[in-house]
Amino acid sequence: MKRTNGYRILFYLVNTLFWFNIFVAGIMGIMVIYLQFDDSILQNSSFNLSLGKGLFDVKLNEIPDTKLVQIWIVALLISCFLSIAMLWNFKVLFKNAAKGIIFVSSNTKAIFATGIIFLIGSFAAGIPKFFIAAVFILLLGAFFKKAVAIAQESELTI
Repeated sequence: MKRTNGYRILFYLVNTLFWFNIFVAGIMGIMVIYLQFDDSILQNSSFNLSLGKGLFDVKLNEIPDTKLVQIWIVALLISCFLSIAMLWNFKVLFKNAAKGIIFVSSNTKAIFATGIIFLIGSFAAGIPKFFIAAVFILLLGAFFKKAVAIAQESELTI
């Protein structure tokens, strides 16, 4: 199997995940809108959720269970949007790699955008390993940007 076929398979996998994530985000958006107008299905239920990590420390004793579930669903919706953006950038990377195009500016933008998404996620989740990964990806993007400049310069000299 050629290397570009492997990238093509990864592209199709990421593309499938991308569209599945859009479908899930749409369902969650409908749930947020529905629960905003009618939360009667949550009235007689009891939930034990913990949202005490990250930037958004929620005092569980002060919020009724129905509002807590609504906040939880909105947090999941935001997480879906961040993962959609990340999967879009992976689509760009694998599509270019399947074509054999590696050192182009669109790949650099995709790497930087992935690093920024990881940075936003690290602040929201409060997990230091995500912050380290975000910084690493941003540094990788800076090196990749330099490699793109060198590749473009070498194409001009040839």
